[in-house]
Amino acid sequence: MIVRDLETIDFRTLSIFVTTCRLLSLTQCAEELGLPKSTVSKAISKLEEQLQAKLLERSTRKIEITDAGRVTLRRASLLVEEFKSLREDVREIEQQVQGLLRVSAPPAMGSYLAQYIFPPFLQQWPKAQISLELSNTFDDLFIQGIDLAIRVGQIADDRLVAKEIGYTTQVLVASPDYLREYGIPESPQELRQHNCITAGTATESAFWTLVSENKTESIEVRSNFHCGNPETAIRAAAGGVGIAQIPVNSMICELEKQELIRIFPEWHAIFMPIYVVYRPGVNKPKRVSALLEYLNEIKGRFEFGPDHQLCQYETCPLTTGNL
Repeated sequence: MIVRDLETIDFRTLSIFVTTCRLLSLTQCAEELGLPKSTVSKAISKLEEQLQAKLLERSTRKIEITDAGRVTLRRASLLVEEFKSLREDVREIEQQVQGLLRVSAPPAMGSYLAQYIFPPFLQQWPKAQISLELSNTFDDLFIQGIDLAIRVGQIADDRLVAKEIGYTTQVLVASPDYLREYGIPESPQELRQHNCITAGTATESAFWTLVSENKTESIEVRSNFHCGNPETAIRAAAGGVGIAQIPVNSMICELEKQELIRIFPEWHAIFMPIYVVYRPGVNKPKRVSALLEYLNEIKGRFEFGPDHQLCQYETCPLTTGNL
């Protein structure tokens, strides 16, 4: 009896369930799929009956996913994606790389990816499109339908395939105006005498760990400006608020405009790995496989050490004596 019931679970029902979980709304699911709301509700009820489990707690105001629902969602998401991949692979039988690629990345990588990484890929495959979605949180690739993500730091989601493609670090910078007024620190310990811009913290102090060859310094810095991402810290530093730690890969525009100056360049933050992560499964659309192959071929472009070319300040005011 159970086997017979499971055989009746179709792709359409699973797709409705996955979409409802992503939107947490029967109404929005119906609108996105172009179905009557009653059809969506009946599909959810039918799936719960077939699995003999409560998958969603529904009220007039909100929907919550039960423990059984989360287990079902994880498996259903994979099945739906595999069905979609099968259909897309058939359409791409002529070996063309085409269609939309949804890519997630941290905002600190956005400018670099848009300017240096994706243009050559799109030139090679003109029928492909890329939707770059920037977020400081780790998007759920299963629920949100993201094809792959670029992530910095260790990967906690063991459901994903993760391949290391590079590394990055942070360097210390300040604006010329700030350094004229408060002086140029000559060692990490002198940071205690300066205002430092902190990111991702809501306290009045924070510890910065810096390394230089075989030396390590941990300094408690003071800050009157906190923000949630490196981009805001860059803008605050350019505005003269204080000294900031910023990722090497975020320094492109600031280097070109000479808005910021790097201080004690022999010191930098601890290295962080860069990964490309994606869902497991063999039936990937060709556009996804092509992008993964491309990123693997150019992974040297994701090696952002403290001596990276983006950190070279030969023409900045600090080195020309015009500070």
